[in-house]
Amino acid sequence: MGLQYEQDNSGKERLKRAIMNPSKRTLLIVALVIVAITIPFVMGTLNTAQKGIGEVFADHDLNQNMSSGPGDLEDEDIAPWLVSNGEIMIDATIPPEWEIGNYRFGGCSKDRLAEVVDPTYRTAITDGCDSFYDIQGKYHRDCHIASNCNVKQIAKDELAVAMDRLRLAHAAAGYAWPSS
Repeated sequence: MGLQYEQDNSGKERLKRAIMNPSKRTLLIVALVIVAITIPFVMGTLNTAQKGIGEVFADHDLNQNMSSGPGDLEDEDIAPWLVSNGEIMIDATIPPEWEIGNYRFGGCSKDRLAEVVDPTYRTAITDGCDSFYDIQGKYHRDCHIASNCNVKQIAKDELAVAMDRLRLAHAAAGYAWPSS
């Protein structure tokens, strides 16, 4: 008497056995088919999300929109722009007011300052940009938390001195101060 095992080899029974106990090769093929089907949908979703996020950040990019400052200022407009920024910085109550300008770009970029015709005025504007940049960096810690933006009096005094120098250089260059 031997052991006998009778197995139904019909197509239906073989499929049932393959589903209940799939081989590694079958699992790999199923996984590859699922990946191949879903990749186009996932990539489309990611591209759409990336495009949308890029648009939102481009509209709200403070580093680009607020800090670079205008690059198309005329020579006689640079000092008033700096003084206006200085006044905003003196009265700052929130970090964006303190960081109103990046004094290495825009009107204060090396390329733009090299275009200033009057060399004395160019030197004064360059010194003003450097002063504003240094003051902003030195006292940044006083205004980096939105709920606690207290600009120290010494920072206000340094800004006032830099602004006075800019006003004097502006007048010495023969430019009229724009009316508010």
